[in-house]
Amino acid sequence: MVDERLQINGETHAVRVRHSRRRTLGLYLSASGDIEVRAPHRYPRHLIRRFLESRRDWLARSLQKIARLPPPLSWQHGGRCPLLGEPLTLDVVSHGQLGVWREGRSLRVCLAGGDAVPDRIERLVREWFRRQARPIFEQAIAAWWPRLGLADNRYPTLKLRAMRRRWGSCASHGGINLNLWLLGAPRDCIDYVVVHELCHLREFNHGPGFYHLMDQLQPDWRPREKRLREHERLYPLA
Repeated sequence: MVDERLQINGETHAVRVRHSRRRTLGLYLSASGDIEVRAPHRYPRHLIRRFLESRRDWLARSLQKIARLPPPLSWQHGGRCPLLGEPLTLDVVSHGQLGVWREGRSLRVCLAGGDAVPDRIERLVREWFRRQARPIFEQAIAAWWPRLGLADNRYPTLKLRAMRRRWGSCASHGGINLNLWLLGAPRDCIDYVVVHELCHLREFNHGPGFYHLMDQLQPDWRPREKRLREHERLYPLA
């Protein structure tokens, strides 16, 4: 549902407004150019509009930057598939043992005689990513966990999901979900997402206390977040 419309660079852009239990307004621009405002419940509509107007120049610059970036990955032979920030090339072959493996700067996808349809290629790569991601993500959690100062019985369980709109989330019971496609991002971006979700174990919101904790644990989290946003355009959230 479109909640607002904003003229940017001579074009009309739809803006989605999402309400939650947050305390402040937030503006989010996806890798595909979708604009979203997140606002506290019952926040006045005219103030949301004023907030959007004040960010028009930033949105204009950001949308122009997105337009100049390379196209996102397509699931076909020759497509680009980042892994830990390194661009690999999909090498899709029909014959041989079914599976996926890395060969230098290529990611070999063997279909074992099956059709080279994008859905099949994506499914094989996704399952390979799932197997590779778990030990790397668990290592990152283990490295940052001691800095939180929480009791051992609160150590989070990890679930891997192929999420469409976010890189990670923290459940109210203390579990952490990480997007398996996060494995495509540079390691410093992976650490940023891990720290973000771990901080929610102490601050289950995005209030001042949460950001103060982020600053304590990872003082350079803002440039890490920026690099992750740039990476989103190169890798599909799916």
